[in-house]
Amino acid sequence: MSIINQTLSDSPVNNTGLYDSSLEKDNCGVGFITRKDGVQTHDVLLKGHEALCTIPHRGGMSAEGVGDGAGVSIDLSLAFFSRVTGLSLEAGRFGVGNFFLPSDVAAHAAAEDIIRKALADKGLEVLQVREVPVDNDAIRPAAVRYQLPIQQWIFAAPASLDAQQFDRSIYQALLVIEEQAYTTDSLAGLYPLSMSAHTQVLKGRLNSNEVIPYFHDLMAEDHAVHTMYFHTRFSTNTDPHPSMAQLSA
Repeated sequence: MSIINQTLSDSPVNNTGLYDSSLEKDNCGVGFITRKDGVQTHDVLLKGHEALCTIPHRGGMSAEGVGDGAGVSIDLSLAFFSRVTGLSLEAGRFGVGNFFLPSDVAAHAAAEDIIRKALADKGLEVLQVREVPVDNDAIRPAAVRYQLPIQQWIFAAPASLDAQQFDRSIYQALLVIEEQAYTTDSLAGLYPLSMSAHTQVLKGRLNSNEVIPYFHDLMAEDHAVHTMYFHTRFSTNTDPHPSMAQLSA
Protein backbone atom coordinates (compact mmCIF):
# COMPACT_ATOMS: atom_id res chain seq x y z
CA MET A 1 0.00 0.00 0.00
CA SER A 2 1.42 3.38 -0.94
CA ILE A 3 0.79 6.59 0.96
CA ILE A 4 0.49 9.84 -0.92
CA ASN A 5 1.44 12.92 1.07
CA GLN A 6 0.89 16.07 -0.95
CA THR A 7 0.82 19.57 0.48
CA LEU A 8 -0.99 22.54 -0.97
CA SER A 9 2.31 23.94 -2.18
CA ASP A 10 2.85 20.75 -4.23
CA SER A 11 -0.56 20.99 -5.86
CA PRO A 12 -1.11 22.63 -9.24
CA VAL A 13 -2.48 26.12 -8.65
CA ASN A 14 -3.82 28.91 -10.76
CA ASN A 15 -2.31 31.98 -9.14
CA THR A 16 -3.22 35.46 -10.25
CA GLY A 17 -1.23 38.57 -9.42
CA LEU A 18 0.12 38.60 -5.87
CA TYR A 19 -2.28 35.90 -4.67
CA ASP A 20 -0.67 32.58 -3.78
CA SER A 21 -3.18 29.85 -2.93
CA SER A 22 -0.48 27.84 -1.15
CA LEU A 23 -0.55 30.53 1.57
CA GLU A 24 -4.33 30.38 1.98
CA LYS A 25 -5.51 29.62 5.53
CA ASP A 26 -8.58 30.01 7.73
CA ASN A 27 -8.22 31.80 11.05
CA CYS A 28 -9.90 34.28 13.36
CA GLY A 29 -10.11 38.01 12.76
CA VAL A 30 -8.62 40.42 15.31
CA GLY A 31 -8.08 44.15 15.50
CA PHE A 32 -7.08 47.01 17.73
CA ILE A 33 -8.10 50.68 17.91
CA THR A 34 -6.73 53.25 20.34
CA ARG A 35 -6.44 56.98 20.85
CA LYS A 36 -2.82 58.03 21.28
CA ASP A 37 -3.87 60.88 23.58
CA GLY A 38 -5.66 58.48 25.94
CA VAL A 39 -8.90 60.50 25.89
CA GLN A 40 -12.08 58.44 26.26
CA THR A 41 -14.61 59.07 23.47
CA HIS A 42 -17.66 57.24 22.11
CA ASP A 43 -16.17 57.60 18.63
CA VAL A 44 -13.75 54.75 19.37
CA LEU A 45 -16.73 52.39 19.69
CA LEU A 46 -18.28 53.74 16.49
CA LYS A 47 -15.02 53.22 14.61
CA GLY A 48 -14.73 49.80 16.24
CA HIS A 49 -18.14 48.88 14.85
CA GLU A 50 -17.02 49.98 11.37
CA ALA A 51 -13.93 47.80 11.72
CA LEU A 52 -15.95 44.81 12.93
CA CYS A 53 -18.27 45.21 9.95
CA THR A 54 -15.33 44.72 7.58
CA ILE A 55 -14.24 41.30 8.90
CA PRO A 56 -17.30 39.00 8.86
CA HIS A 57 -15.38 36.75 6.44
CA ARG A 58 -12.78 36.12 9.18
CA GLY A 59 -15.40 34.57 11.49
CA GLY A 60 -17.18 31.24 11.23
CA MET A 61 -20.95 30.96 10.84
CA SER A 62 -23.43 28.10 11.05
CA ALA A 63 -25.91 27.24 8.31
CA GLU A 64 -28.46 29.27 10.29
CA GLY A 65 -26.18 32.31 10.23
CA VAL A 66 -25.20 32.04 13.90
CA GLY A 67 -21.68 33.34 14.47
CA ASP A 68 -18.92 31.21 15.99
CA GLY A 69 -18.40 34.11 18.38
CA ALA A 70 -17.19 37.68 18.57
CA GLY A 71 -16.43 40.19 21.28
CA VAL A 72 -14.54 43.23 22.47
CA SER A 73 -12.16 44.17 25.26
CA ILE A 74 -12.40 47.86 26.21
CA ASP A 75 -11.20 50.16 28.96
CA LEU A 76 -13.70 51.01 31.71
CA SER A 77 -15.73 54.07 30.76
CA LEU A 78 -15.61 56.55 33.63
CA ALA A 79 -18.65 58.54 32.44
CA PHE A 80 -20.77 55.47 31.75
CA PHE A 81 -20.15 53.67 35.03
CA SER A 82 -20.54 56.89 37.01
CA ARG A 83 -24.00 57.24 35.50
CA VAL A 84 -24.90 53.59 36.04
CA THR A 85 -23.92 53.67 39.72
CA GLY A 86 -25.09 57.23 40.37
CA LEU A 87 -21.68 57.94 41.92
CA SER A 88 -18.79 60.19 40.99
CA LEU A 89 -16.27 57.46 40.28
CA GLU A 90 -12.52 57.93 39.93
CA ALA A 91 -10.53 56.10 37.29
CA GLY A 92 -8.56 53.26 38.81
CA ARG A 93 -10.62 53.31 42.00
CA PHE A 94 -13.41 51.04 40.81
CA GLY A 95 -13.54 47.71 39.03
CA VAL A 96 -15.93 45.69 36.91
CA GLY A 97 -16.44 41.93 36.80
CA ASN A 98 -18.46 40.28 34.02
CA PHE A 99 -19.64 36.69 34.47
CA PHE A 100 -21.53 33.94 32.68
CA LEU A 101 -23.53 32.25 35.45
CA PRO A 102 -23.95 28.45 35.83
CA SER A 103 -25.96 26.57 33.24
CA ASP A 104 -28.30 25.40 36.02
CA VAL A 105 -30.42 28.39 37.11
CA ALA A 106 -30.81 26.77 40.54
CA ALA A 107 -27.05 27.28 41.06
CA HIS A 108 -27.10 31.01 40.34
CA ALA A 109 -27.58 32.01 43.98
CA ALA A 110 -24.61 29.89 45.06
CA ALA A 111 -22.46 31.40 42.29
CA GLU A 112 -23.42 34.92 43.31
CA ASP A 113 -22.55 34.12 46.94
CA ILE A 114 -19.10 32.95 45.84
CA ILE A 115 -18.48 36.17 43.89
CA ARG A 116 -19.78 38.37 46.68
CA LYS A 117 -17.70 36.60 49.34
CA ALA A 118 -14.52 36.68 47.23
CA LEU A 119 -14.89 40.44 46.79
CA ALA A 120 -15.78 41.03 50.44
CA ASP A 121 -12.82 39.00 51.69
CA LYS A 122 -10.55 41.42 49.83
CA GLY A 123 -12.39 44.46 51.17
CA LEU A 124 -13.90 45.31 47.78
CA GLU A 125 -17.25 47.07 48.20
CA VAL A 126 -19.96 46.03 45.75
CA LEU A 127 -21.58 49.14 44.26
CA GLN A 128 -24.04 47.46 41.90
CA VAL A 129 -24.95 44.11 40.37
CA ARG A 130 -26.76 44.20 37.04
CA GLU A 131 -27.49 42.09 33.99
CA VAL A 132 -25.83 43.58 30.92
CA PRO A 133 -28.77 44.64 28.67
CA VAL A 134 -28.87 43.29 25.12
CA ASP A 135 -30.92 43.80 21.96
CA ASN A 136 -32.05 40.48 20.48
CA ASP A 137 -33.39 42.33 17.45
CA ALA A 138 -29.76 43.07 16.50
CA ILE A 139 -29.02 39.38 15.88
CA ARG A 140 -30.62 36.60 13.86
CA PRO A 141 -33.62 34.92 15.56
CA ALA A 142 -31.81 31.58 15.38
CA ALA A 143 -28.92 33.05 17.40
CA VAL A 144 -30.95 34.15 20.42
CA ARG A 145 -31.02 30.73 22.07
CA TYR A 146 -27.22 30.45 21.91
CA GLN A 147 -26.52 33.63 23.90
CA LEU A 148 -25.59 33.57 27.60
CA PRO A 149 -26.66 36.43 29.91
CA ILE A 150 -23.80 38.41 31.41
CA GLN A 151 -24.03 39.44 35.05
CA GLN A 152 -21.96 42.51 35.86
CA TRP A 153 -20.51 43.38 39.26
CA ILE A 154 -19.26 46.93 39.83
CA PHE A 155 -17.11 47.37 42.93
CA ALA A 156 -14.94 49.99 44.63
CA ALA A 157 -11.39 50.03 45.97
CA PRO A 158 -10.92 50.40 49.73
CA ALA A 159 -9.32 53.72 50.67
CA SER A 160 -6.49 51.77 52.31
CA LEU A 161 -5.29 50.24 49.03
CA ASP A 162 -3.12 51.94 46.43
CA ALA A 163 -3.54 51.15 42.72
CA GLN A 164 -1.12 48.24 42.71
CA GLN A 165 -2.67 46.71 45.82
CA PHE A 166 -6.15 47.13 44.33
CA ASP A 167 -5.11 45.27 41.18
CA ARG A 168 -3.58 42.48 43.27
CA SER A 169 -6.72 42.17 45.41
CA ILE A 170 -8.91 41.87 42.31
CA TYR A 171 -6.65 39.20 40.88
CA GLN A 172 -6.64 37.23 44.12
CA ALA A 173 -10.44 37.41 44.32
CA LEU A 174 -10.65 36.22 40.72
CA LEU A 175 -8.45 33.20 41.49
CA VAL A 176 -10.80 32.21 44.33
CA ILE A 177 -13.83 32.48 42.04
CA GLU A 178 -12.17 30.51 39.24
CA GLU A 179 -10.95 27.77 41.58
CA GLN A 180 -14.52 27.07 42.72
CA ALA A 181 -16.12 27.65 39.32
CA TYR A 182 -13.87 25.18 37.54
CA THR A 183 -13.83 22.42 40.18
CA THR A 184 -17.44 22.30 41.44
CA ASP A 185 -19.76 20.28 39.22
CA SER A 186 -22.90 22.13 40.30
CA LEU A 187 -21.34 25.42 39.20
CA ALA A 188 -20.62 24.25 35.65
CA GLY A 189 -20.91 27.22 33.31
CA LEU A 190 -19.80 29.84 35.85
CA TYR A 191 -17.18 31.72 33.88
CA PRO A 192 -15.49 35.11 34.45
CA LEU A 193 -15.27 37.02 31.16
CA SER A 194 -13.16 39.65 32.89
CA MET A 195 -12.62 41.24 36.30
CA SER A 196 -10.43 44.31 36.39
CA ALA A 197 -10.02 47.95 37.40
CA HIS A 198 -8.94 48.75 33.83
CA THR A 199 -10.83 46.73 31.21
CA GLN A 200 -13.93 44.67 30.59
CA VAL A 201 -14.85 41.99 28.05
CA LEU A 202 -18.24 41.61 26.35
CA LYS A 203 -18.78 38.67 24.02
CA GLY A 204 -21.21 36.06 22.74
CA ARG A 205 -22.13 33.70 19.90
CA LEU A 206 -22.23 36.67 17.56
CA ASN A 207 -21.10 37.66 14.10
CA SER A 208 -18.59 40.51 14.10
CA ASN A 209 -21.04 43.14 12.84
CA GLU A 210 -23.53 42.25 15.61
CA VAL A 211 -21.34 42.94 18.66
CA ILE A 212 -21.80 46.69 19.15
CA PRO A 213 -25.55 46.82 18.33
CA TYR A 214 -26.24 43.75 20.51
CA PHE A 215 -24.89 45.23 23.74
CA HIS A 216 -26.97 48.26 24.74
CA ASP A 217 -24.10 49.56 26.90
CA LEU A 218 -21.87 49.94 23.86
CA MET A 219 -24.52 51.97 22.06
CA ALA A 220 -24.90 54.49 24.91
CA GLU A 221 -23.52 57.88 23.86
CA ASP A 222 -21.77 58.39 27.20
CA HIS A 223 -19.97 55.06 26.88
CA ALA A 224 -16.58 56.55 26.06
CA VAL A 225 -13.36 54.54 25.80
CA HIS A 226 -9.85 55.10 24.47
CA THR A 227 -8.92 51.53 23.47
CA MET A 228 -10.72 48.59 21.96
CA TYR A 229 -9.47 45.12 21.03
CA PHE A 230 -11.87 43.01 19.01
CA HIS A 231 -12.05 39.42 17.86
CA THR A 232 -14.28 37.32 15.64
CA ARG A 233 -13.83 33.58 15.93
CA PHE A 234 -13.30 30.96 13.27
CA SER A 235 -13.74 27.65 15.12
CA THR A 236 -11.22 25.12 13.89
CA ASN A 237 -10.40 22.56 16.59
CA THR A 238 -13.27 23.14 19.07
CA ASP A 239 -17.01 23.73 18.89
CA PRO A 240 -18.34 27.32 19.00
CA HIS A 241 -19.13 28.52 22.53
CA PRO A 242 -19.67 32.00 24.02
CA SER A 243 -16.77 31.54 26.47
CA MET A 244 -14.35 31.24 23.52
CA ALA A 245 -15.63 34.26 21.60
CA GLN A 246 -13.05 36.77 22.87
CA LEU A 247 -9.93 36.47 24.97
CA SER A 248 -10.70 37.21 28.60
CA ALA A 249 -9.02 40.03 30.47
